[in-house]
Amino acid sequence: MKIFTQGIWARRKFIIIFLLGILVPSLFIGYLSWNAFSKRREALRKVIESQLWISGETALKSVERALLEYEDSILNPENFAPLSTLRERRQELEISSLLSRERVFLLDADFRIVFPQAESADILFARWDQSMPDSPFASLFQRAEYLEFSQKKYAQAAELYHRCSLSTPVKQLQALALERYGRCLVNTKRYDEAYSVYENLLDEFGQFKNRVGYPYGIVAAILLYEVTRDMQIEKGRDLLKTLIDVLEKLRNGDWQLSNPAYDYFSEEIENILNKDLSAEKYPELLKAYKAIKEKSSSYLEELEFKELLEENVIPILKERIAFSQYSNEPQRGRFPVMNGESSFLFSYSRLGDIPSDQLFYAGFCWDLDYLENQKFPEIANTLAQTSGIQVRLIDERLQNDLSGEKNVIPKDALSVTFRQFPFPWRLIVTQTALENLKSSALRENIIYGTLLAVIVVLMCLGALLIARDIHRESETTRHKSEFVHNISHELKTPLTLIRLYGETLKDKKNLPEKNRKEAYEIITRESERLSYMINNVLDFSQIETGRKEFNLKKGHLAGVIRETLELYRYHLEKKGFTVHKQISEDIPPMDFDREAMASVLINLLSNSMKFSQDKKEVSVRLFKDGDNAVIQVADKGVGISRNEVDKIFQRFYRSENEVVSESRGSGLGLTIVKHIAEAHGGQVDVESEPEKGSVFSVILPIFRLKEDKK
Repeated sequence: MKIFTQGIWARRKFIIIFLLGILVPSLFIGYLSWNAFSKRREALRKVIESQLWISGETALKSVERALLEYEDSILNPENFAPLSTLRERRQELEISSLLSRERVFLLDADFRIVFPQAESADILFARWDQSMPDSPFASLFQRAEYLEFSQKKYAQAAELYHRCSLSTPVKQLQALALERYGRCLVNTKRYDEAYSVYENLLDEFGQFKNRVGYPYGIVAAILLYEVTRDMQIEKGRDLLKTLIDVLEKLRNGDWQLSNPAYDYFSEEIENILNKDLSAEKYPELLKAYKAIKEKSSSYLEELEFKELLEENVIPILKERIAFSQYSNEPQRGRFPVMNGESSFLFSYSRLGDIPSDQLFYAGFCWDLDYLENQKFPEIANTLAQTSGIQVRLIDERLQNDLSGEKNVIPKDALSVTFRQFPFPWRLIVTQTALENLKSSALRENIIYGTLLAVIVVLMCLGALLIARDIHRESETTRHKSEFVHNISHELKTPLTLIRLYGETLKDKKNLPEKNRKEAYEIITRESERLSYMINNVLDFSQIETGRKEFNLKKGHLAGVIRETLELYRYHLEKKGFTVHKQISEDIPPMDFDREAMASVLINLLSNSMKFSQDKKEVSVRLFKDGDNAVIQVADKGVGISRNEVDKIFQRFYRSENEVVSESRGSGLGLTIVKHIAEAHGGQVDVESEPEKGSVFSVILPIFRLKEDKK
């Protein structure tokens, strides 16, 4: 107890010296340094902040000047001059690629869309000359219409429509007659003939339009599908492929349609394909259909852009142009447009210098993604290089558009609103010098703070190591005291028995031979037990000093196990234990120390006896496992918890289990067992579960020495 108390006082003394002599002065010096750096940084920050407002105005003017130049480059009249004379869509696409990546538009004086002309003004539906009412085609066609619509005589009408298609060389009129001819054939349920007519209409007249402006290339494909449905036959692969091709042409803009017509036909074809395409029957067609669906449609985007112009942009533009004429203001400007949850920004200009006799209004829709991710970073980079001013965009809710983080405005930054452009953003302006100052001061604080922290950590680590050594020394002293106490008790028991039976033999001269023999046996066995305990202590002492040597000789391990069991049988039977032994005879001769192997078995049996209270059964096995011989001792005692399995081989260790703590012992047995096993090139395995017992396996290589010599 005196030693333990001295250890506590030593630790307290060390902690007091550490706190008063090292830690507190170091922290105080660190605080003074940190405070000095902070004051210097604050003084410089105030000087630079005084120039922040001027920098903000400079940055805003520079950014808006660059955006105006970009706007002028797009609204240049030379860019729109070719668009005013467009006649064909192919030419339109070629010229539009010469403009910027923004979506541009061109309106005439009456605010009609000249560009983009997504829907052709020429519907190309069939007409015949009204000045020739008695022409063969007109006469036959009128009679066929009368029979179809008034008389419902579809067979006769079909015959006349067929004659109409043969009576004219005009392709549009032939297509019109064939469409009516096919419809009458369907009404008379002549599906095979109707199918052939629609195939001809699709192949020969797909580029023409009917009277309501729908291309035969689309109408005929859908009519073919309806004919097969009426015929109640399976849709063929060719028909489905035709519908996929039609859908691809539709999305590519091969036919110029209105937005409602585009939506109607694309939805109709997609419903058919979704219904009839399957991965089992047509995997390649399904793959092609999905590829078309995943690919964006530039033609659809053009239709949607035109719809946006007609519904949102043109009404605003009319009001602005009218107001500018009244107020004599320049007929040029920009305005935002909201369409659902999407926001757009449009710029426009009156084209007076365009080489044409007509008046046009040109404009474009800003690509906000391009502006935010590409154009604005270029402007910001140029501004930072020329003036040292850094700018970035932030939305009106003070939330960064890219990261989504809130409250991202730095403390030393200026928020500026755009004046000439109604963008959904604000401009955040910071100065490079201020940022560099903050970074430099922060870097200095981090370096000095890190050094101070490292010093404190090292000091604390040293204190912990010293405290740990003191604790270990105290624990070792305590374990040694317990060891002396336990080993004294263990030695006292056999000495008492030896003395008792020795005095009995000396005092009782007429003691029966049987009792005399029993007394001699007890004295002999207790002497052997006493010798075993003393040998354990000596072995441990030699192990600790590194002087333990083993006398390895070739022999049969089974014989040693049997002899040791017989020697220890008296102690087992006296304690009421039942021993189950299973010793294999197929283990070849091997090199081992006989006394060491006996010590291993006795130590394991001794532990089993100490820690088995209720079920007093011990199993001893010796068997061959591959190239190893295994000595296994199993009991049904108190067992060992998982967190103690790795500790039981430590010297003097005593388990926290109540039964184990109350049992006497030196605490050296398993330490010696492990050392002996490892000295023979083997190892010790433990399988244990609390309240269910333990199994100790000493695994020894049979041919280790021979292999080492090789």
